[in-house]
Amino acid sequence: MHWTQFLWVALGGAMGAMGRFGMSTWIIERTTSSFPSGTLVVNVLGSFLFGLLFVVIFSTTNLREPMRLMILVGFLGAFTTFSTFSFETMRLVEEGQLGWAALNILSSCLLCLLGVWLGTLLAKNLF
Repeated sequence: MHWTQFLWVALGGAMGAMGRFGMSTWIIERTTSSFPSGTLVVNVLGSFLFGLLFVVIFSTTNLREPMRLMILVGFLGAFTTFSTFSFETMRLVEEGQLGWAALNILSSCLLCLLGVWLGTLLAKNLF
């Protein structure tokens, strides 16, 4: 490993963390439900972008390694929030909101998988 690899990941990670915080907060401020919709939207969007950008980066650019490190590992690694998903799901369980917890688990997993598939499909058809 070289120090520049860490720099690419750090740069992308800082932007991804700020993006996650901003988007999740924006969504939460506009909902009244206890359902963690901000995290769900960020995870689904991040999964879609990962599928899309993985194909784009590896099929159209000569800067594969720096772009992979900055965008896929750094930005999207910090943007998607599965650790937050796990915490919020456990919080719902502890509060006795088992229906919301189950919905969060099912929708997050299924929609994120769908997001990766659709992003990959779109990128393969466009590039």
